[in-house]
Amino acid sequence: VAESFREGLIMFSSFAFFGSLPILGYVVFPSLFPQMSDNQLFGCACAVTGCVLFLLGSVKSTLCASNWFTSGVETLLLGGACATVAYTIGQIIKEYVET
Repeated sequence: VAESFREGLIMFSSFAFFGSLPILGYVVFPSLFPQMSDNQLFGCACAVTGCVLFLLGSVKSTLCASNWFTSGVETLLLGGACATVAYTIGQIIKEYVET
């Protein structure tokens, strides 16, 4: 039970930390660059997300026997696909809620 709790805590902490990095762009970038538009902020958040996903995939390769670059690209593509699906679903729901 203690091992499961420890693993769960590590998973939660990792998700909370790495999941907050793209959102921080909406807090940090407007402070540094007040002239940025919403579209530019969204682009920055996407870029940060891509970098974080690639980094996590590369680090993951140290835990399993795989090439760091291949693992990074794999995680980036899979995470990007999931994010695209989630964003698309959000846009579809937005269409129905606004009308």
